[in-house]
Amino acid sequence: MRSELYCGLVLGLSMIGCFSGCGPHVNPQADAAPTKSAANAVPNSAPQESAAEAAEPPDEDLRKPATAAEAAAAIDLSTFPLLPDAGEITTRTVACLDYEARLKAFDVRNEYEFQRRNLLERQWKALSESDSSAGYAEGQFVRSGFHLYVTVQLHDEPGKVLVRLRNNGNVNVSKLPVPAGAEFVNLNYNIASYETSVGVEETKEAVRKLLVDQGWKVLGWRGNRLILQQNAVELTSVVESRSAQPGKTRIAYWTVQLSTDSREPADAYLSEYEVQDNAR
Repeated sequence: MRSELYCGLVLGLSMIGCFSGCGPHVNPQADAAPTKSAANAVPNSAPQESAAEAAEPPDEDLRKPATAAEAAAAIDLSTFPLLPDAGEITTRTVACLDYEARLKAFDVRNEYEFQRRNLLERQWKALSESDSSAGYAEGQFVRSGFHLYVTVQLHDEPGKVLVRLRNNGNVNVSKLPVPAGAEFVNLNYNIASYETSVGVEETKEAVRKLLVDQGWKVLGWRGNRLILQQNAVELTSVVESRSAQPGKTRIAYWTVQLSTDSREPADAYLSEYEVQDNAR
């Protein structure tokens, strides 16, 4: 539970930075927002897809949130290969892999390429060309509707890198229901954003009802974020005012894959808001 909450929290914080669960630890079994520069392409030991080849067509499919078994069939990160010089493993579950490793060169390109190559060998497709700099590399990969986010960055301790692979699940977030009149803004890093002129509180209740009616179970709140779950997918819904655009309310959805199908609401989720569904 702690590692699941940890991985979900890290993901949530990183996603908020972009536009504003993993389960128990497993013993290590290795089977063999920094500035990014597009000019520093990740070197390839396997052929790099061109942007045209890598680009996926717009995802129009409606998919039922995956179970833990379905997610493991797409990719099991608890058995995903580790870098040869892997060190401490923070999380290693079906849906999340987070560890540190020794840095072999002066940047993280080789360590990122190791992840990319292993994903391509497992029939994952790059969603776009990788972004990288000397100290940071990231990429998005898709397979059978699942979205995988990969980052490699320099550790605070010299000579080390942090590696993170996160399964964001198979839900097409751009197809989740939104209140009437809400306008689609964009889809970025598996985050679907919308905008409406309806007030925050009214929009929050409308969003909550729409998602519950679609089968999502409310787990609780983290500040202004409503946390829900269906099968082994956790959905975060954010409804907030836009300071740069008075009178506008933003709606955002993103998901993460969990490593278990069932989880009870935890006190860690609850804050100033009353979770109405838990009282019923």
